[in-house]
Amino acid sequence: MTAQVYETGRRLALGAAATSAHWIGEEACFALGDGTVLCAAREGEVRRIATHDGVILSAAIHPDGKRLVTGGDDGRLNVVTPDGAVATLAELRKWVDHVVSASATGVVVAGVGKEAIVFRGDKESHRYAHPTSIGGLALDAKGRRLVATHYNGATLRYVLTADDKGSALNWAGSHLAVTMSPDADYVVTGMQENALHGWRLPDKTDLRMDGYPSKTRSFSWDKRGRWLATSGANSAIVWPFVGKLGPQSKAPLQPGEREALVSAVAFHPTEEILAIGYADGAAMIVRFSDSMGMELDEPGEGAVTALAWSPDGKRIALGDEAGRGAIVDV
Repeated sequence: MTAQVYETGRRLALGAAATSAHWIGEEACFALGDGTVLCAAREGEVRRIATHDGVILSAAIHPDGKRLVTGGDDGRLNVVTPDGAVATLAELRKWVDHVVSASATGVVVAGVGKEAIVFRGDKESHRYAHPTSIGGLALDAKGRRLVATHYNGATLRYVLTADDKGSALNWAGSHLAVTMSPDADYVVTGMQENALHGWRLPDKTDLRMDGYPSKTRSFSWDKRGRWLATSGANSAIVWPFVGKLGPQSKAPLQPGEREALVSAVAFHPTEEILAIGYADGAAMIVRFSDSMGMELDEPGEGAVTALAWSPDGKRIALGDEAGRGAIVDV
């Protein structure tokens, strides 16, 4: 049940649809659909940084933890600091649909068309080619294993090995969003036909998770890798990943049920607490231990598209398609 509505926080007029949100120190930085990055702390000035000529399609925290790496439909991969400095890491001439990074290995990987382009030390290191356009990219928690989805499956590689030919994960159909468990034991993709497909590694055992009324676009693992939260239904669908078969033959948890579809999910950095955003603009958090909930925001004019916890788990940044944003004290 819902216990209370948040009482302290900060409203932000983003000015454009939020494509993602990230924390750099005490500041939340929102990547926006008008090509700008908006950075703000709980109090103080709000800075708008002109970053791309067009939509920011993808973003990730730079491995140094002090900057944001952004990919745009202008074909540029840029690096942005919260104080407003913008540098171009690469001009890739095609839409930069995906960006992932890892502090442990210092890599940034951009998904551009059929290629996954690996950068180290702000310089291109190598590229991996795929049979069709990349639908999603993900790294494991150690930043060593990279998975890229494409038509009829996914390809798994060791990202630091330039000549890795890849290990194929095959399943017919169009694979879009993808996630890898923190321990790299599982890969799960969101498919075109409103279902998830997964593989347990290294034996590549297939896992099927269906019954969703819409496509899954948002994934989030809890810190221990025991739960995978997903969007695409009228509640968060949270699959258990314990035991040898993971979620097979197990019922998921379904916290935060409402009439609106879930559009974004984000686990707390240390606790079994899940933030849930909805297609009607509402947002809430749910604590697993007692199912207690707290409303973060009321319905608005657009779906929640960005959710990000601060590193200490005391605040959460949220943004939606209508340009409404907030930093909430939890």
